[in-house]
Amino acid sequence: MTPRGDGLDAILAGRAVRSVYQPIVDLARDEVVAFEALARGPAGSAWHRPQALLDAARASGRLGELDWVCRAAAYDGAFAAGLPTALPLFVNVEPVTAATDCPPDLRPLVDRADERLRVVAEVTERSVTDDPAGLLTALDDWRSADHRMALDDVGAEADSQAMMPLLEPDIIKLDRAVTRDLTTAHAVRVVDAARSEAARTGALILAEGIETPDQLAAARAAGATLGQGWLLGRPGPLPGRLLEPTEQLPPGRPARPGAPGATPFAVASARHRADRASRAAMLGRSRALEERGIAATEPTILLTSFQDARRFDPATRRRYEKIAAEGVFTAAFGRRMPAHPARRVRGCEIPGDDPLAGEWTVIVVGSRFASGVFGRQRDADSYDVVTSTDRDLVLAAAATLARRLQPAGP
Repeated sequence: MTPRGDGLDAILAGRAVRSVYQPIVDLARDEVVAFEALARGPAGSAWHRPQALLDAARASGRLGELDWVCRAAAYDGAFAAGLPTALPLFVNVEPVTAATDCPPDLRPLVDRADERLRVVAEVTERSVTDDPAGLLTALDDWRSADHRMALDDVGAEADSQAMMPLLEPDIIKLDRAVTRDLTTAHAVRVVDAARSEAARTGALILAEGIETPDQLAAARAAGATLGQGWLLGRPGPLPGRLLEPTEQLPPGRPARPGAPGATPFAVASARHRADRASRAAMLGRSRALEERGIAATEPTILLTSFQDARRFDPATRRRYEKIAAEGVFTAAFGRRMPAHPARRVRGCEIPGDDPLAGEWTVIVVGSRFASGVFGRQRDADSYDVVTSTDRDLVLAAAATLARRLQPAGP
């Protein structure tokens, strides 16, 4: 049974949230190098577990307020225990807080934490797929404040894993279902993608849910450098005497400067000279890239701008439903594009005065493959077009589309 909503009102008004803390361990040195703060409601009540709080806050439109309260509780407990500056604090955050003002009574504590604590903003797979645009905006804010970003639950859902290259997390947290048995085909694929991302960006891999010595040995063998789980330490109060680690976690990557241009073609044409292609040639290039998405054996994203929804015809709809059914995070952009143009396909309506309305773009990104076709209409039957497999360029172009996506509806 869901607890009564008026209980949430009382909890928020009374700031009746506390934190427990679970250690994060360096697996090579068997040393605590960070803690994760886990929110708890009033003990002994239906609100003790955080999921009840989150569900009620989300349903009532107060998720941002709850998130600020939970973050403040995490900071308050850390200061009370004298958490050393060298020990990062992982704090679960919701992207909606980037658009929600911090309550005035919590502002001094949050500002103090920003100045004195090494915060790691941890986001779950649900927030990745629900609101990519909000998450990218929040990520800009966190990195501007020198916070690291950890992507939680990697491997739980294909969509969230597919978004990993676009987010470039500083820490990749393997879901406990992956850690439970690292020999399954699914776990091997997830770990392989995480290791590819880590090799490319310098991200650290953290294995969650380590509960047995065999899981600990397997996590080390899989390339995880950090671990978390009951074998390594259960959630509870911070220890009375905290030691600084002999080696600190590396700093997070700085905020990425925005690429020139607000559309994929603007990003691509700033780096490469465009050539001219007929509509038929554009269609051939687009289909080839879409087929690459269908054939992908790894979680992949496919972002396409169609200029107008009428070009998302029945044949295209069937093809995109097939692509999405393969676990590809798929989104279509265009004038008059509905929010759900096909099953499991996200839609984004583009205003007629948006420069994107004149562009035909197909972008496919996986852990090993990134490519894009970027076209801008020249006349009735031709386009200026750039084709590129430059990963940085493709990711920058993809971000201009992802930042237009509205939160997922029902």
